[in-house]
Amino acid sequence: MSSLNITRLEGWREVQKDLAKLPYMIDQKKFFIAVFRKAGQHVRNAARGFVPVDSGVLKKSIKVFVTRKGRQFGYVTIGVKLTGGDKWDDGAIYGSKIEYGTSSQQAQPYMRPGWDVSKSTVRAEMINGAKVIVQRAIKGLNKGKRYYQNKAF
Repeated sequence: MSSLNITRLEGWREVQKDLAKLPYMIDQKKFFIAVFRKAGQHVRNAARGFVPVDSGVLKKSIKVFVTRKGRQFGYVTIGVKLTGGDKWDDGAIYGSKIEYGTSSQQAQPYMRPGWDVSKSTVRAEMINGAKVIVQRAIKGLNKGKRYYQNKAF
C-alpha cells in the first residue's frame, strides 16, 4: 500500500489580496514605454542595416522616440525623426520616398525588413522586460515576509 501525502497551503487569502494590488503598483504607461523603447532598439538597428547609404543622414535619423501622445497612451515610435536644422535640409525628409518609392524611383524598403528580421528578438525582449517589472513589483509587495507555508500532515 502506498502512503498518502497531503499538503495544505495556508495564507492564500493574503496572496490574493496582494496580487490584486499589483496592477496599481506598476505604472503601466511608464512600464510599457520603458519596455517598448528597449525592444524598439532592435528594430531600429536592423532597419539602419537595410538603409541604402548615400550620405548617412537617413540612417542616423532612424530613432526610437516617444511623442506626447505616446506618453499619454503608452507607446513608442520607431522611424525617421526629423529634428530640424541641417538634417531637414540634407535629406532625412526623403525617408518615406525611399521606403515606398515614387513614380520615378524604385522602393527600397528598410523599416519592414528591419521589423521582419528583429521581431523574434523584440518578442523575447518584451517578455523579459515584463518579467523584470512584475518581479520588482512582487518584491515590493513581499518586503521580506512570507505569506504562505506548505504544511505536510
